[in-house]
Amino acid sequence: MKHRHETIEWVVRHHLCTGCGVCAGICPRDALEMTIDERRGCYVPRIDAERCTRCGLCYEVCPGDQVDFKGFSAALFGDVPEDVALGSYVGSYIGHAIDEDIRFNSASGGLVTSLLLFALEGGLIDGALVTRMRRDNPLRPEAFIARTKGQIISAAGSKYCPVPAGVALKEILASEGRYAVVGLPCHIQGLRKAERRLDILRRRIRYRISIACSLDYSFAGTERFLGSLGIAPEQVEVLQYRGRGWPGSVFVRTRDGRETTVAYPDFYKTLGPYSLRRCTLCSDMMGELSDLSCGDAWVPEVMETDQTGSSFVISRTPEAEELLENAASRGAVELSDLSVGDLLASQGHALFKKRKLKARMRLFRLCGQRVPSYRQKLLRPIPGDYVN
Repeated sequence: MKHRHETIEWVVRHHLCTGCGVCAGICPRDALEMTIDERRGCYVPRIDAERCTRCGLCYEVCPGDQVDFKGFSAALFGDVPEDVALGSYVGSYIGHAIDEDIRFNSASGGLVTSLLLFALEGGLIDGALVTRMRRDNPLRPEAFIARTKGQIISAAGSKYCPVPAGVALKEILASEGRYAVVGLPCHIQGLRKAERRLDILRRRIRYRISIACSLDYSFAGTERFLGSLGIAPEQVEVLQYRGRGWPGSVFVRTRDGRETTVAYPDFYKTLGPYSLRRCTLCSDMMGELSDLSCGDAWVPEVMETDQTGSSFVISRTPEAEELLENAASRGAVELSDLSVGDLLASQGHALFKKRKLKARMRLFRLCGQRVPSYRQKLLRPIPGDYVN
Protein backbone atom coordinates (compact mmCIF):
# COMPACT_ATOMS: atom_id res chain seq x y z
CA MET A 1 0.00 0.00 0.00
CA LYS A 2 1.40 3.39 -0.97
CA HIS A 3 1.31 6.47 1.21
CA ARG A 4 -0.50 9.53 0.01
CA HIS A 5 2.82 11.41 -0.22
CA GLU A 6 4.77 8.45 -1.66
CA THR A 7 8.29 9.90 -1.33
CA ILE A 8 10.37 12.26 0.79
CA GLU A 9 9.90 14.98 -1.85
CA TRP A 10 6.64 16.06 -0.22
CA VAL A 11 8.35 16.52 3.15
CA VAL A 12 11.16 18.60 1.65
CA ARG A 13 8.79 20.72 -0.41
CA HIS A 14 6.81 21.64 2.70
CA HIS A 15 9.94 22.42 4.77
CA LEU A 16 9.33 19.61 7.27
CA CYS A 17 12.59 17.74 6.69
CA THR A 18 14.80 17.45 9.78
CA GLY A 19 17.87 16.56 7.73
CA CYS A 20 18.38 13.37 9.75
CA GLY A 21 19.50 11.33 6.73
CA VAL A 22 17.62 8.15 7.66
CA CYS A 23 15.78 8.11 4.32
CA ALA A 24 19.09 8.11 2.43
CA GLY A 25 20.54 5.46 4.72
CA ILE A 26 17.81 2.90 4.14
CA CYS A 27 16.76 3.52 0.51
CA PRO A 28 16.81 0.07 -1.16
CA ARG A 29 17.73 1.58 -4.53
CA ASP A 30 20.41 3.98 -3.24
CA ALA A 31 18.36 6.72 -4.89
CA LEU A 32 18.75 9.38 -2.21
CA GLU A 33 21.67 11.66 -1.42
CA MET A 34 21.86 14.20 1.38
CA THR A 35 22.88 17.54 -0.12
CA ILE A 36 23.34 20.97 1.42
CA ASP A 37 20.67 23.58 0.80
CA GLU A 38 22.99 26.58 0.60
CA ARG A 39 20.22 29.08 1.29
CA ARG A 40 19.11 27.45 4.53
CA GLY A 41 22.49 26.04 5.50
CA CYS A 42 21.26 22.50 6.20
CA TYR A 43 21.00 19.05 4.62
CA VAL A 44 18.04 17.87 2.54
CA PRO A 45 17.61 14.65 0.55
CA ARG A 46 17.78 14.75 -3.24
CA ILE A 47 16.15 11.97 -5.25
CA ASP A 48 17.76 10.35 -8.29
CA ALA A 49 14.67 9.95 -10.46
CA GLU A 50 16.28 7.24 -12.59
CA ARG A 51 16.92 5.02 -9.56
CA CYS A 52 13.77 5.78 -7.54
CA THR A 53 10.87 3.31 -7.82
CA ARG A 54 8.59 5.40 -5.59
CA CYS A 55 8.28 2.55 -3.10
CA GLY A 56 7.42 5.05 -0.36
CA LEU A 57 9.88 3.71 2.20
CA CYS A 58 11.67 7.07 2.50
CA TYR A 59 8.43 8.76 3.52
CA GLU A 60 7.48 5.98 5.91
CA VAL A 61 10.70 6.31 7.94
CA CYS A 62 10.76 10.12 7.91
CA PRO A 63 10.31 11.79 11.33
CA GLY A 64 9.75 15.18 9.72
CA ASP A 65 6.04 14.90 8.89
CA GLN A 66 4.75 12.70 11.70
CA VAL A 67 5.81 10.64 14.73
CA ASP A 68 3.49 8.43 16.77
CA PHE A 69 5.15 8.84 20.17
CA LYS A 70 2.29 7.15 22.01
CA GLY A 71 2.38 4.12 19.75
CA PHE A 72 6.15 3.77 19.97
CA SER A 73 6.15 4.23 23.75
CA ALA A 74 3.54 1.52 24.19
CA ALA A 75 5.43 -0.88 21.92
CA LEU A 76 8.93 -0.15 23.24
CA PHE A 77 8.37 0.55 26.92
CA GLY A 78 5.03 -1.09 27.66
CA ASP A 79 2.95 2.03 28.23
CA VAL A 80 2.56 5.72 27.51
CA PRO A 81 4.93 7.56 29.89
CA GLU A 82 3.53 9.35 32.91
CA ASP A 83 6.32 11.93 32.81
CA VAL A 84 5.42 14.13 29.85
CA ALA A 85 8.68 16.06 29.71
CA LEU A 86 11.07 13.16 30.28
CA GLY A 87 9.38 10.17 28.69
CA SER A 88 9.62 6.58 29.91
CA TYR A 89 12.64 5.79 32.04
CA VAL A 90 14.18 3.19 34.33
CA GLY A 91 16.86 5.27 36.04
CA SER A 92 18.26 8.81 36.16
CA TYR A 93 21.93 9.51 36.91
CA ILE A 94 24.79 11.96 36.66
CA GLY A 95 28.18 10.69 35.64
CA HIS A 96 31.40 10.98 33.70
CA ALA A 97 34.28 8.99 32.23
CA ILE A 98 36.87 7.58 34.61
CA ASP A 99 39.59 8.17 32.00
CA GLU A 100 40.59 11.79 32.66
CA ASP A 101 41.82 12.43 29.11
CA ILE A 102 38.51 11.33 27.63
CA ARG A 103 36.60 13.32 30.24
CA PHE A 104 38.61 16.51 29.65
CA ASN A 105 38.47 16.38 25.85
CA SER A 106 34.76 15.56 25.48
CA ALA A 107 31.74 17.84 25.55
CA SER A 108 30.29 16.90 28.94
CA GLY A 109 32.38 14.43 30.83
CA GLY A 110 32.95 11.83 28.11
CA LEU A 111 30.19 9.55 29.35
CA VAL A 112 28.93 8.52 25.90
CA THR A 113 32.45 7.93 24.60
CA SER A 114 33.29 5.73 27.58
CA LEU A 115 30.07 3.73 27.31
CA LEU A 116 30.75 3.05 23.64
CA LEU A 117 34.31 1.97 24.39
CA PHE A 118 33.10 -0.30 27.19
CA ALA A 119 30.50 -1.90 24.91
CA LEU A 120 32.99 -2.32 22.04
CA GLU A 121 35.82 -3.74 24.15
CA GLY A 122 33.40 -6.03 25.99
CA GLY A 123 32.04 -7.51 22.77
CA LEU A 124 28.56 -6.08 23.29
CA ILE A 125 28.74 -4.23 19.95
CA ASP A 126 30.81 -4.54 16.79
CA GLY A 127 30.74 -0.84 16.06
CA ALA A 128 28.99 2.46 16.73
CA LEU A 129 27.38 4.99 14.43
CA VAL A 130 28.99 8.29 15.47
CA THR A 131 29.91 11.63 13.92
CA ARG A 132 33.17 13.53 13.52
CA MET A 133 34.19 16.55 11.48
CA ARG A 134 35.73 15.63 8.14
CA ARG A 135 39.49 15.87 7.77
CA ASP A 136 39.32 17.15 4.18
CA ASN A 137 36.58 19.67 5.04
CA PRO A 138 36.53 20.37 8.81
CA LEU A 139 33.37 22.50 8.63
CA ARG A 140 31.31 19.54 7.46
CA PRO A 141 30.31 16.50 9.57
CA GLU A 142 30.93 12.87 8.72
CA ALA A 143 28.73 10.11 10.11
CA PHE A 144 30.46 6.74 10.08
CA ILE A 145 30.67 3.37 11.80
CA ALA A 146 33.49 3.43 14.37
CA ARG A 147 35.00 -0.01 14.94
CA THR A 148 38.13 0.83 16.97
CA LYS A 149 38.93 2.74 20.12
CA GLY A 150 40.69 5.48 18.16
CA GLN A 151 37.73 5.95 15.83
CA ILE A 152 35.29 6.27 18.73
CA ILE A 153 37.51 8.83 20.46
CA SER A 154 37.82 10.77 17.19
CA ALA A 155 34.07 11.39 17.33
CA ALA A 156 33.98 12.70 20.91
CA GLY A 157 32.32 16.06 21.49
CA SER A 158 29.26 17.93 20.25
CA LYS A 159 28.79 19.22 16.71
CA TYR A 160 26.86 22.50 16.44
CA CYS A 161 25.86 22.08 12.82
CA PRO A 162 23.46 19.92 10.79
CA VAL A 163 24.37 16.21 10.83
CA PRO A 164 22.66 13.67 8.52
CA ALA A 165 23.76 10.79 10.73
CA GLY A 166 21.19 8.39 9.30
CA VAL A 167 23.15 7.98 6.07
CA ALA A 168 25.55 5.64 7.92
CA LEU A 169 22.71 3.16 8.47
CA LYS A 170 23.57 2.00 4.97
CA GLU A 171 26.75 0.36 6.31
CA ILE A 172 24.88 -1.28 9.19
CA LEU A 173 22.39 -2.79 6.75
CA ALA A 174 25.28 -4.15 4.69
CA SER A 175 27.31 -5.53 7.61
CA GLU A 176 26.67 -8.37 10.05
CA GLY A 177 26.98 -7.55 13.73
CA ARG A 178 25.44 -5.54 16.56
CA TYR A 179 25.74 -1.77 16.75
CA ALA A 180 25.11 1.31 18.86
CA VAL A 181 23.70 4.43 17.23
CA VAL A 182 24.39 7.89 18.68
CA GLY A 183 22.25 10.74 17.41
CA LEU A 184 19.89 13.59 18.19
CA PRO A 185 16.23 12.93 19.00
CA CYS A 186 15.18 13.29 15.35
CA HIS A 187 17.81 10.72 14.31
CA ILE A 188 16.45 8.27 16.88
CA GLN A 189 12.85 8.91 15.80
CA GLY A 190 13.76 8.13 12.18
CA LEU A 191 15.73 5.08 13.28
CA ARG A 192 12.79 3.70 15.24
CA LYS A 193 10.49 4.21 12.25
CA ALA A 194 13.02 2.47 10.01
CA GLU A 195 13.35 -0.45 12.44
CA ARG A 196 9.60 -0.89 12.33
CA ARG A 197 9.83 -1.46 8.57
CA LEU A 198 13.19 -3.24 8.38
CA ASP A 199 13.51 -6.16 10.76
CA ILE A 200 17.18 -6.69 9.89
CA LEU A 201 17.94 -3.17 11.13
CA ARG A 202 16.07 -3.74 14.38
CA ARG A 203 18.05 -6.93 15.03
CA ARG A 204 21.40 -5.23 14.42
CA ILE A 205 20.88 -2.15 16.63
CA ARG A 206 21.62 -2.95 20.26
CA TYR A 207 21.78 0.53 21.81
CA ARG A 208 20.19 3.79 20.68
CA ILE A 209 21.81 6.73 22.47
CA SER A 210 20.27 10.17 22.14
CA ILE A 211 22.05 13.43 22.84
CA ALA A 212 19.68 16.03 24.33
CA CYS A 213 18.94 18.78 21.81
CA SER A 214 17.05 22.04 22.24
CA LEU A 215 17.84 23.37 18.72
CA ASP A 216 20.26 22.74 15.88
CA TYR A 217 21.96 25.49 13.89
CA SER A 218 22.72 26.12 10.23
CA PHE A 219 26.23 26.13 8.82
CA ALA A 220 25.88 29.89 8.61
CA GLY A 221 26.17 30.07 12.41
CA THR A 222 29.65 28.56 12.42
CA GLU A 223 30.69 30.68 9.44
CA ARG A 224 29.49 33.81 11.22
CA PHE A 225 31.51 32.83 14.27
CA LEU A 226 34.63 32.26 12.18
CA GLY A 227 34.07 35.59 10.46
CA SER A 228 34.05 37.34 13.83
CA LEU A 229 37.56 35.94 14.34
CA GLY A 230 38.71 37.07 10.92
CA ILE A 231 38.95 33.47 9.68
CA ALA A 232 37.63 32.46 6.27
CA PRO A 233 36.04 28.98 6.07
CA GLU A 234 38.61 27.74 3.56
CA GLN A 235 41.41 28.62 5.99
CA VAL A 236 40.24 26.16 8.67
CA GLU A 237 42.30 23.01 9.15
CA VAL A 238 40.82 21.80 12.47
CA LEU A 239 37.52 22.69 14.16
CA GLN A 240 36.58 21.27 17.55
CA TYR A 241 33.28 22.56 18.91
CA ARG A 242 33.66 21.36 22.52
CA GLY A 243 36.34 19.99 24.82
CA ARG A 244 39.13 21.15 27.13
CA GLY A 245 37.15 20.94 30.34
CA TRP A 246 33.62 22.10 31.06
CA PRO A 247 31.73 23.94 29.76
CA GLY A 248 34.69 23.85 27.43
CA SER A 249 35.84 25.87 24.47
CA VAL A 250 35.87 25.96 20.69
CA PHE A 251 39.25 25.28 19.12
CA VAL A 252 40.18 26.42 15.61
CA ARG A 253 43.48 25.88 13.82
CA THR A 254 44.04 27.46 10.44
CA ARG A 255 46.15 26.07 7.62
CA ASP A 256 48.93 28.53 8.39
CA GLY A 257 49.23 27.15 11.94
CA ARG A 258 47.34 29.87 13.82
CA GLU A 259 45.37 28.52 16.79
CA THR A 260 42.36 30.20 18.42
CA THR A 261 40.40 29.10 21.48
CA VAL A 262 37.07 30.71 22.44
CA ALA A 263 35.03 29.88 25.55
CA TYR A 264 32.00 27.76 24.66
CA PRO A 265 29.44 30.18 26.20
CA ASP A 266 30.81 33.04 24.06
CA PHE A 267 30.64 30.88 20.93
CA TYR A 268 27.11 29.71 21.71
CA LYS A 269 25.84 33.28 21.92
CA THR A 270 26.62 33.78 18.23
CA LEU A 271 24.45 30.83 17.15
CA GLY A 272 21.05 32.15 18.29
CA PRO A 273 19.95 33.81 15.02
CA TYR A 274 20.94 30.71 13.04
CA SER A 275 18.64 28.08 14.55
CA LEU A 276 16.97 25.88 11.96
CA ARG A 277 13.30 26.54 11.27
CA ARG A 278 12.21 22.90 11.53
CA CYS A 279 13.83 22.57 14.98
CA THR A 280 11.41 25.13 16.40
CA LEU A 281 8.60 22.63 15.72
CA CYS A 282 10.25 19.77 17.60
CA SER A 283 8.62 18.41 20.75
CA ASP A 284 11.38 16.07 21.86
CA MET A 285 14.48 17.46 23.53
CA MET A 286 15.31 14.39 25.60
CA GLY A 287 15.30 11.64 22.98
CA GLU A 288 12.23 9.89 24.34
CA LEU A 289 12.44 6.94 21.95
CA SER A 290 16.07 6.11 22.77
CA ASP A 291 17.50 3.48 25.09
CA LEU A 292 19.78 6.05 26.75
CA SER A 293 19.54 9.84 26.78
CA CYS A 294 22.54 11.99 27.71
CA GLY A 295 23.43 15.67 27.90
CA ASP A 296 25.17 18.45 29.82
CA ALA A 297 24.42 18.36 33.53
CA TRP A 298 23.36 21.95 34.10
CA VAL A 299 22.75 21.17 37.75
CA PRO A 300 23.62 24.18 39.96
CA GLU A 301 25.58 22.17 42.53
CA VAL A 302 27.62 20.56 39.75
CA MET A 303 28.21 23.79 37.86
CA GLU A 304 29.71 25.39 40.95
CA THR A 305 32.48 22.82 41.33
CA ASP A 306 32.83 20.74 38.15
CA GLN A 307 35.38 22.15 35.71
CA THR A 308 36.04 18.89 33.88
CA GLY A 309 32.54 17.82 32.86
CA SER A 310 29.60 15.61 33.80
CA SER A 311 26.56 14.36 31.96
CA PHE A 312 23.08 13.37 32.98
CA VAL A 313 22.03 9.98 31.67
CA ILE A 314 18.57 8.46 31.54
CA SER A 315 18.12 4.73 31.00
CA ARG A 316 14.84 3.78 29.34
CA THR A 317 15.16 0.00 28.96
CA PRO A 318 16.43 -2.82 31.21
CA GLU A 319 19.26 -3.55 28.77
CA ALA A 320 20.39 0.08 28.85
CA GLU A 321 20.24 0.06 32.65
CA GLU A 322 22.38 -3.07 32.65
CA LEU A 323 24.96 -1.38 30.40
CA LEU A 324 25.24 1.52 32.85
CA GLU A 325 25.50 -0.75 35.88
CA ASN A 326 28.21 -2.90 34.30
CA ALA A 327 30.21 0.07 33.01
CA ALA A 328 30.15 1.63 36.47
CA SER A 329 30.96 -1.58 38.36
CA ARG A 330 33.93 -2.28 36.10
CA GLY A 331 35.43 1.17 36.40
CA ALA A 332 34.66 2.63 32.97
CA VAL A 333 32.38 5.39 34.25
CA GLU A 334 31.39 6.96 37.53
CA LEU A 335 27.67 7.31 38.23
CA SER A 336 25.51 8.66 41.03
CA ASP A 337 21.76 8.99 41.33
CA LEU A 338 20.12 12.16 40.02
CA SER A 339 16.53 12.86 40.98
CA VAL A 340 14.14 13.42 38.11
CA GLY A 341 13.10 16.70 39.71
CA ASP A 342 16.67 18.01 39.72
CA LEU A 343 17.21 16.77 36.17
CA LEU A 344 14.15 18.52 34.77
CA ALA A 345 14.90 21.69 36.73
CA SER A 346 18.26 21.81 34.95
CA GLN A 347 16.78 21.20 31.50
CA GLY A 348 14.30 24.02 31.04
CA HIS A 349 14.13 23.64 27.28
CA ALA A 350 12.54 20.21 27.68
CA LEU A 351 9.58 21.87 29.40
CA PHE A 352 9.56 24.72 26.88
CA LYS A 353 9.34 22.34 23.94
CA LYS A 354 6.37 20.51 25.42
CA ARG A 355 4.44 23.42 26.86
CA LYS A 356 4.69 25.93 24.03
CA LEU A 357 4.59 23.60 21.03
CA LYS A 358 0.92 24.22 20.25
CA ALA A 359 1.54 27.95 20.29
CA ARG A 360 4.42 27.65 17.85
CA MET A 361 2.41 25.39 15.60
CA ARG A 362 -0.51 27.78 15.64
CA LEU A 363 1.77 30.61 14.60
CA PHE A 364 3.12 28.57 11.69
CA ARG A 365 -0.39 27.68 10.56
CA LEU A 366 -1.46 31.32 10.70
CA CYS A 367 1.42 31.99 8.31
CA GLY A 368 0.10 29.32 5.95
CA GLN A 369 2.85 26.80 6.68
CA ARG A 370 2.69 23.07 7.29
CA VAL A 371 3.50 21.63 10.72
CA PRO A 372 4.36 18.06 11.79
CA SER A 373 1.83 15.72 13.36
CA TYR A 374 2.71 14.20 16.73
CA ARG A 375 0.59 11.68 18.59
CA GLN A 376 1.86 12.71 21.96
CA LYS A 377 0.87 14.09 25.34
CA LEU A 378 1.98 17.69 25.90
CA LEU A 379 2.25 19.87 28.96
CA ARG A 380 -0.60 22.23 29.62
CA PRO A 381 0.09 25.78 28.48
CA ILE A 382 0.21 28.69 30.87
CA PRO A 383 -1.12 32.22 30.23
CA GLY A 384 0.92 33.94 27.55
CA ASP A 385 1.91 30.74 25.73
CA TYR A 386 -0.59 31.20 22.93
CA VAL A 387 -0.56 33.77 20.19
CA ASN A 388 -3.60 36.02 20.42
